[in-house]
Amino acid sequence: MKTKQLPNGWQEVELRDEEHFEIIMGQSPPGNSYNDRGEGFPFFQGKAEFTNRFPTIKKWTTKPSKIAQPNSILMSVRAPVGDVNLCNTKCCIGRGLASIKPTNKVNLYYLYYFLNTNKKNIAHLGSGSTFKAITSKQLSSIKIPLPPLSTQKQIVSVLEKAEKLKE
Repeated sequence: MKTKQLPNGWQEVELRDEEHFEIIMGQSPPGNSYNDRGEGFPFFQGKAEFTNRFPTIKKWTTKPSKIAQPNSILMSVRAPVGDVNLCNTKCCIGRGLASIKPTNKVNLYYLYYFLNTNKKNIAHLGSGSTFKAITSKQLSSIKIPLPPLSTQKQIVSVLEKAEKLKE
């Protein structure tokens, strides 16, 4: 996804830039560790648990393999590719998801809105004959146009007002 000329003070940053983001690719825990009794960590496998903003907990695991932290983005990386939700709890993520945690240089909601708005472009990065998927290399190469943090917050404020009007 190539961005156009950016305004002064903005920069284009790839998701691989560890100064701005931490990416964790999911990995499914052992099948015998799943439960629906609330024991262990919430476990999200993919988009099936997504809602408008936050995933719905349906399963837990007592042997988490990959952990996503609160205040990160969960992105579907296979079947389908590109859908996002906000992670509001420490959880285990399966191989259908990746976690993208912004550093203090990036507003979480700015990143969420950018990725959500561009999910069709992200989906086009996917490949595969049985179902579409993106690799960690493809995910980490996604470019994010980053204004100064104060501008990110202003943009989020406008978008939040628009979302409330839509509701």
